[in-house]
Amino acid sequence: MSDISSMLSVQAYERLVTFADRSGFPALISRFPAGSLGANQLVDVLKQAITQEFEHNLSQQIYVAESAWQAVVDMKEQQCFVLEQLVTTLPIDAPGDLLVDALKTFLAADPNASIQPIVLELLKTEARNNLSRL
Repeated sequence: MSDISSMLSVQAYERLVTFADRSGFPALISRFPAGSLGANQLVDVLKQAITQEFEHNLSQQIYVAESAWQAVVDMKEQQCFVLEQLVTTLPIDAPGDLLVDALKTFLAADPNASIQPIVLELLKTEARNNLSRL
């Protein structure tokens, strides 16, 4: 791989690390407080944020390993799926704060409930490997 290709790859991994971090549940709930939103509205806001972050980084798939990109896709889909499932466990008119509490409980019950930390570590490792080749 040429130095230019390696540098583009490292930059792509940097952007995907940012995506993985910003799309993680802790970052999402700190950036989008429930406020006066209902749980269903908050799910929509969070899913939209994840989707927009993902779409903003679609072109990065050109510069990263197929397995790394697939991990990013899987993470995006899992984050949205978890939100959709959690909101169905709440009363129809539940406030957003109740969704945040359910999400925190879900994550606390099983540290591996979200693949976000695993994807984040994979991306960091790939970036370091590419950086060491420069």
